Amino acid sequence: MIQKFLNDIPLLVEVARQKSFTKAAEILGIGVSTLSRRIKLLEERMGVLFFYRDTRNVEPTDNGAYLLDRCEFILEEVQKAYDSVVMNMQKPAGLIRICMFQDLYDKRFKEMLMDFASKWPDIRMDLTFVEHPVDMRTDPYDVAFLIGPSIALSLVARKLLTVTPFLYASPRLFEHYPVPVEPSDLHRVPCIVLQRFGRRWPMHKSDRQVTVEVEPKYSFSSVEMCRDFVLAGHGVALLRGVQVESDEREGRLVRVLPEWSGGFEHDVNLVTGSCQLPRRVRLFVDHVLSHVSQ
Repeated sequence: MIQKFLNDIPLLVEVARQKSFTKAAEILGIGVSTLSRRIKLLEERMGVLFFYRDTRNVEPTDNGAYLLDRCEFILEEVQKAYDSVVMNMQKPAGLIRICMFQDLYDKRFKEMLMDFASKWPDIRMDLTFVEHPVDMRTDPYDVAFLIGPSIALSLVARKLLTVTPFLYASPRLFEHYPVPVEPSDLHRVPCIVLQRFGRRWPMHKSDRQVTVEVEPKYSFSSVEMCRDFVLAGHGVALLRGVQVESDEREGRLVRVLPEWSGGFEHDVNLVTGSCQLPRRVRLFVDHVLSHVSQ
């Protein structure tokens, strides 16, 4: 019953505005007889008369005026909601909710976000660093930067890059410990573990692959903490080259076992819940893709 009433609200309001069934029917795009019949059926269901009718005039009754006053407000609110959604899909403004693993936030991502903020000042960004994979179907994010292959088929993933960690240490560390020559030598030096990688380190060199189970002296969920402890000379850690390129260039860090790479090679994907995106999110996705391709 209420659903039928809601469907008839636009009819009631338009007849009251035009004071004519003929004009209202033309605006609504339906036949005059159809419009008249639906209003009549609504009056019969509710047991009230909404309009006084004669050959020249249509005027709301007291009950009709009371109901129409409230129905017009409802219709206006519905229209505002509709317009808001449509504008949100088209206008480059509003909020984008983003999440990523904190260790992905390097110089490149920082510059990318800064450039986007400068280009689209009316778009707001809410960036959350996460330690575990998120579910875009249930978590409140528009865009996620996810690592690894385990992405639901219902989501839309765009590969951005492949990350490969390498072993790094401060030269100061080797004032007290021997420089590793083989992966097995890692047992002789203190190791700093990024918890997401764990203590089993697969190492690759050409066609060779070995797995070293290290005994971590320090273990952190934050890649920044790992880097800080490595810089302080407290141990060896697996870090991505882009995170430490300036430290390596300026001699604060050195590559350990330089011919070996860490086996935690994963794709970084930009993930959205759908292909149908609000314009602000589409602009962000396009910006990221063009920035990464440079």
